[in-house]
Amino acid sequence: MKKKYFYILCFLLLLGILTSCSETHDPMTELLQDPYGDYQETGGEIAFVFDGVIEDGSYNEEIYEGIRMYALAAGISFSHYGTEEDSSKGHVAAIEHAVLSQAGIIVCAGYDFQEAVEELQGEYPEISFLLIDGNLEDGEEGKVKLQKNVHCVLFREEESGYLAGYMAVLEGYRRLGFLGSEKEPSVTRYGYGYLQGIEDAAQDMRLEDVMVNYYYTGSHLPEQETKELAQQWYETGTEVIFVCGDSLYEAVLEAAKEKDGMLIGAGRDQSSISKRFLTSAIKDITKGVIISLDDYYASGRKWSKDFAGKCVRYGASNRCTGIPVQDTEWRFQNVTREDFLEIYQRIRSGETKVSDEMKQKLHLDITVNYL
Repeated sequence: MKKKYFYILCFLLLLGILTSCSETHDPMTELLQDPYGDYQETGGEIAFVFDGVIEDGSYNEEIYEGIRMYALAAGISFSHYGTEEDSSKGHVAAIEHAVLSQAGIIVCAGYDFQEAVEELQGEYPEISFLLIDGNLEDGEEGKVKLQKNVHCVLFREEESGYLAGYMAVLEGYRRLGFLGSEKEPSVTRYGYGYLQGIEDAAQDMRLEDVMVNYYYTGSHLPEQETKELAQQWYETGTEVIFVCGDSLYEAVLEAAKEKDGMLIGAGRDQSSISKRFLTSAIKDITKGVIISLDDYYASGRKWSKDFAGKCVRYGASNRCTGIPVQDTEWRFQNVTREDFLEIYQRIRSGETKVSDEMKQKLHLDITVNYL
């Protein structure tokens, strides 16, 4: 482990310990208030480019939290730039805005930025790119060579989806649903893992009455059509819906409140949003961002040979996937944290293997309605 990374993690851990020991003095909150003015409206050394809004209660917020925690701990300036339109043109424009504002490293939020990074990596060799949840080698037109100024971070979302599905069936749910935004890799991995967890739990419990509705809405936004579909599912017996895709959950949450249903969140712990969230299939994006930024700065404001032009994927073995256990409200009534940890350790040890091959056929003993 690089010394700088070790020291920064120790610093953040110490702040967490101090925070937990004092009700009146919160060092982490004080730090994140930016007392030294490291945040800049434009011109920050670390630039975050994204679609939508930062405080989305989900994906963008997780990435930005990692940037902010690292930058404020290390005393590095940072800025953020939203896109004017959710398109390749809009993504390119946001990145070029950051470049013209003297960014040194640009953190790109999500799979949708792949095309823009592919286009601009060679045009701006002096700029470093950190692409979260994107991999240029996964492009539809075949593999694209990652240049040395690009590093990609992926996660094993299938593991988190698996655990959420397994725990839901273990809890007693037999009618489940999955609503994903778009058929992008991270979303489909969540969904595919969810099905595997449901299937394994059904097999382990010798159940033959488990059913899943499965659908991609085609949008990250909480459209009225999504709410109406969720209402229909709840009305016809679906008990819990796993919702994956930025603010998509807002539409399903409205339906759940009206129809007395439950949700499973995605990305980060969403239990504080509503008691309708049974649990969340999480991935520690914040940790992935901090690890990446530290490599960049520890290597002299460039990627190390282990990161330059390469993709890494973090999972349970790195404690980056799972469901929230600590500092959260445990809403399972029939299964304990110990039950979860037993399943989790089987994944961490490799005893239980969760596939990320979306094209692989499942040997389902459950009924899946692909809508």
